[in-house]
Amino acid sequence: MWHKISWRLLRQELKRGELTIMAAAIVLSVTAVLSLSLFTERLQAGLTARSAEFLAADRVLSSRRTIDPTWIEEAESRGLQTANRVVFNSMAFHDDALALIDVKAVSDGYPLRGELRTGEQPFGDDEPAQGLPAAGEAWVASALFQELALELGDVIDIGESSFTVTRVLTYEPDVGFSVFTDSPNVLINDSELEATGLIQQGSRVRFNVLFAGEADALNDYGEWLLPQLNEATHDWRSVEDGDSALARSLRRAERFMMLASLLGVVLAATAVAVAAQRYCQRNYDVVAIFKTLGGDKRQIQKIFILHLFLLSMFSIGVGLALGWIIQATVIGFVAEYLGQTLPAAGWQPYVLASATGFVSALMFTLYPLLRLIQIPPLRVLNRDMTGSDSLQWLHWIASGGTVYALLLIYSQQWMLSTALFVGGALAAVLLLVVGRLFIRVSRQAGMQAGSAWRLAMAGLQRRAQANSVQMLSFSTAIMLLLLVLALRNELLADWQEQLPDDAPNYFVINVAKEDVDELATRFDERAIESTDLYPIVPGRMTAVNGVPVVDEVTKEAQAEAGEEASELREGFGRELSLTWRDTLPENNTVVSGSWWGDNAEPQVSVESEVAERMRLQVGDELEFNIGGNVFTVPVTSIRSVNWGTLQPNFYMIFNTETLEDFPATFISSFRLDNDRKNELFDLFRPFPQVSLIDLDAITEQLREVISQVSLAIGFVLVLVLIAGVLVLLAQVQASMEERQKELVILRTLGAPSKLLSRSVSYEFIILGAISGLIATLAMELALLILQTQVFDMDANFHWRFWVIGPLAGAAVVGTMGSLACRRLVRRNTAQLIRKLA
Repeated sequence: MWHKISWRLLRQELKRGELTIMAAAIVLSVTAVLSLSLFTERLQAGLTARSAEFLAADRVLSSRRTIDPTWIEEAESRGLQTANRVVFNSMAFHDDALALIDVKAVSDGYPLRGELRTGEQPFGDDEPAQGLPAAGEAWVASALFQELALELGDVIDIGESSFTVTRVLTYEPDVGFSVFTDSPNVLINDSELEATGLIQQGSRVRFNVLFAGEADALNDYGEWLLPQLNEATHDWRSVEDGDSALARSLRRAERFMMLASLLGVVLAATAVAVAAQRYCQRNYDVVAIFKTLGGDKRQIQKIFILHLFLLSMFSIGVGLALGWIIQATVIGFVAEYLGQTLPAAGWQPYVLASATGFVSALMFTLYPLLRLIQIPPLRVLNRDMTGSDSLQWLHWIASGGTVYALLLIYSQQWMLSTALFVGGALAAVLLLVVGRLFIRVSRQAGMQAGSAWRLAMAGLQRRAQANSVQMLSFSTAIMLLLLVLALRNELLADWQEQLPDDAPNYFVINVAKEDVDELATRFDERAIESTDLYPIVPGRMTAVNGVPVVDEVTKEAQAEAGEEASELREGFGRELSLTWRDTLPENNTVVSGSWWGDNAEPQVSVESEVAERMRLQVGDELEFNIGGNVFTVPVTSIRSVNWGTLQPNFYMIFNTETLEDFPATFISSFRLDNDRKNELFDLFRPFPQVSLIDLDAITEQLREVISQVSLAIGFVLVLVLIAGVLVLLAQVQASMEERQKELVILRTLGAPSKLLSRSVSYEFIILGAISGLIATLAMELALLILQTQVFDMDANFHWRFWVIGPLAGAAVVGTMGSLACRRLVRRNTAQLIRKLA
């Protein structure tokens, strides 16, 4: 009959608070993991698919030599779409004018992702392109119309071929972004490439094959292809690779959603642990009675194991259903908001969610269940008998191991999981110590207050050990909530700073020195906001402290250098765009050394990441070659640069006296709204050598990423908030029985309900305020590490949370505690005694 007893006990316990909270905690953990996993996976897939437009494909294989046709055949046999793209520099001629251009020869099917857009007027309205240029035709970027004074129907000569300009090329999804090296693009059909005669042995050409298809097929093909590639020649990449603003945004979004999801899972698991321990405590008497009636350990084990198994399976099932419904609802809203359908998720989130619920239910109830089974029959006579504590070590190992396992299973990153686990363990010890200290200090202060305050302080001190554990849970829940909230605000604020509404959407390059004043005047006349005009001089860095730099530090070069291998430094392998100015640019911060003042001696400031990669420091002597002029200049400062801003930034900045005598062109960025786009042609007509780069496509893509991540973060925040509230509720419930005993004694001594109600409220308010203060301290420390080590952000002091944390803790914990104890306080002594019996 043990299974019937187990089933009857389950139905009875569901009517009591602890088991309901435990079931809700398991449901929440499964719901959180499934909904967050499905949502994150689908959103990430949608972001990646949408962002793949910047490659015009899902994957790109790039090479300096022609690509093996068998590799393309293999891809097509696996169901992947392919297209060819060949890119190289050349000269375009029209009448007596010439210009440096980037020729892009593409095959049918290009682009595999995104769309080409063309128009009939430079910088004018455009529309999706129909197909590709026909034989003998070329589509030309707007900037080339300026440089060569072209009109539709004109003929340009490229190599040995002539092409009729039939469309204005306004947008290419894979145009890239390099303001210093990009020339106007000319798009032709790859069937015309051979006739140009421009591809010769040794030509500087980049051959590309574009791939698109299902993620699994792409990954399988990548695994097949990568062992055959030569790292020096080939490059296999996706949109998430590289260091573009978009790639950085995607990686940062992915890290944030994963971290926030982890915090939600840990909170839900904590609620399971608290509720499980309290549930087992409530059944000590039941087990004692079973044993007095002749029940043995084996029967009791079966009863409670089946009991908890049924509860767990039911909770996991409910959690899976709720998780799917929540993510489907949110995904539907997001898809409607974004105007796009998000890809379906795989089966892995369902397995992960089920495993999370099962592991939480099993491991967090293991020790309480073992202790429950060991309750002696004599407890029916002596309520203080609670069994042996000899397995206490098992409780800590099981709980800690479960939390670490959940982190590891969910993140799939042992380094991040270990860091969070160790940091959390240290924080827990700190919270316990600080919590006890605050309780002692607050008691001394509270004894000077009124009777309700004194009663509350006495309760705090009397339950110091239990309150310390409660405070640990409260602080942990509040800290994680504040952490997610702060990170959300910091993350979005950091992105928003990079992409404000008035961010530049055009770069203007190749401005001649004699045109600088006139261009600035034309900007002012048309009320166009622009950044400073920076001078640009191309030059190479050739040596550091007298030691020549090399294009690539290979193992062979290290072997040849022998003892001097440590001095080898890898250079840039190309010319740099060097600039000079007297003042420190915006979005630049000196991190070492000092910016030049009135010192007219040659000086250079180096960007911090370059300095780290090349092992440069203040005082090093750098040698540069500009047009055959070789000179040496000391490093006097190292700067951190915010590369996410759409403004000119530089690796090397010199003081004015060092470079001002070299011939230079100038660069700037400015903003012009779309409804004024048609002004561009007339604005730059007097400057035929000037080139424009349109950033609207890039900024629009980044804003879309931010918009989607904002929705995701809001969704994650709600689930983490629910998990935190559940932890708080579980801890409040855990103290109910002891509080009930105290209330019986106080009522017997004549304490009025109003006094008891106030003292209970004050006690929870104090607990909440102290927990909030400790949580804010822990959040600030955790945020410092996460911002600097995980999210590559600048560390800030968050003074608002030092007010929000204690106030929110006092309000939430105080309200929940008061509501939970409200019935107890209102009952008379007889009712309390009957409930306690």
